[in-house]
Amino acid sequence: MKSLSLQIKLHLIISLLLIGLLLSWAGSVIKNAREDVLAEVESTTNLVIHLLDAEVVHYMTDYGWLNRGADGKTNIFRLEELTDIRHLQVDFFDVNGHLRESNHAARLQSDEDQPPKWFVQLLDISSVLSEPKRKSIILSGRFVGELVITPDPSYELKEIWEDTSGLLTIAGVFGISVLFFVNYAVRFTFKPVKQIIHGLNQIERGDYKSRLPSFEQIELSEISEKFNKMATTLESSIRNNHHLTQQIIHLQEEERKKLARDLHDEIGQYLTAVHIDASAIVAANKLTAARESAQAISQITRQMMFTIQDLLARLRPTVLDELGLNLALAELIHHWRDRNRNILVASNIPNHTIQADESVNVTIYRILQECLTNISKHASATQVKIGIEEAEGSLSMFVEDNGRGFDTTIQRRGYGLAGMLERVEGLMGTMKIISFPDQGARIEVNFRTDESWKGQASWQ
Repeated sequence: MKSLSLQIKLHLIISLLLIGLLLSWAGSVIKNAREDVLAEVESTTNLVIHLLDAEVVHYMTDYGWLNRGADGKTNIFRLEELTDIRHLQVDFFDVNGHLRESNHAARLQSDEDQPPKWFVQLLDISSVLSEPKRKSIILSGRFVGELVITPDPSYELKEIWEDTSGLLTIAGVFGISVLFFVNYAVRFTFKPVKQIIHGLNQIERGDYKSRLPSFEQIELSEISEKFNKMATTLESSIRNNHHLTQQIIHLQEEERKKLARDLHDEIGQYLTAVHIDASAIVAANKLTAARESAQAISQITRQMMFTIQDLLARLRPTVLDELGLNLALAELIHHWRDRNRNILVASNIPNHTIQADESVNVTIYRILQECLTNISKHASATQVKIGIEEAEGSLSMFVEDNGRGFDTTIQRRGYGLAGMLERVEGLMGTMKIISFPDQGARIEVNFRTDESWKGQASWQ
């Protein structure tokens, strides 16, 4: 049954229910019919026996009934006139066992009018057709013959079959009509399922513009609404990811160009100056000139070291490795406050070393760095609040300002917020942005510092 579709299962269940009801009804009809046949035959048999007993008593006192019939035979009971007795066959046999009279001879028995054998077998009236009832006829102390009364339920069976066959026909037509109606209703109801499957196949093939129509059924209409919202969200997410990827590639290229320009303009100039001073030392005839060139080389190499350290800091904040996250954040805030003295900064950073994964430390540092850069460029704020909170198994940070704020429902073209969100979600963290125009902004991030998130990230 698991491999069958729901539509076929419904057809099978309804068909089995109808067949069960039909069989139950047929069993009840056959049981009632059997009881009716038995009661009818039994009552008729008792009535005929009672009447014949009365006739025998009458014949013992009056012999006027001994008349000869048209065939010259003496008719004792005139049984041929009892053809209206439908459920019994009454025969009279003389002392020699010869059939003298019967109500059966005048009947017209047609096989076409009889019910089918299987119907008779279902009724199981074999007990009715068992040993017939016999009654000896003794007149004036002399045995003159024997009456044999045999049950004959053929007429009753014929009537029952006619009634039952009509009801069976009606029940069959009704059952077929119900199945036809159910088949139509199921097909009509499950027609949208094919459209839903088609829509899912379109999404699977990458067609995120696929949408479902609004269905008439309430349940399927809700599915259609949820599917369309899912497709819209997925389409927007894919589009944003493509845009974000392009932004990342663009920023990477820009960063590489800047590094190449810095290396060429600064390091290249320093190396050229070192080469010139070194050549001057080689060509110098006086110690004084050589010493001056050597001092110039020493000064140039010191400047080269500062430049290289600045380049390395832009590639990776080495202060994290040297000081730890809490001191690195404090130093970042300190240098930013020196450059933005018109903004009041209130920070709450733990004094102890924060124990977190290296990737989490780098992400928090970069997010704070990006937030402070955005505040100085766009917020026009006068106050900034920064807080770091370390709890059991989690690390959270918030940055809040009282600047001009922004509408979070508007898609931003810049990389800042999108890049921050990408970093946080990549580490199985959460990021919440709360901002309204002219009401400031607040950014909250939260990370799990236990090791369980790594397994979940790799499993997904």
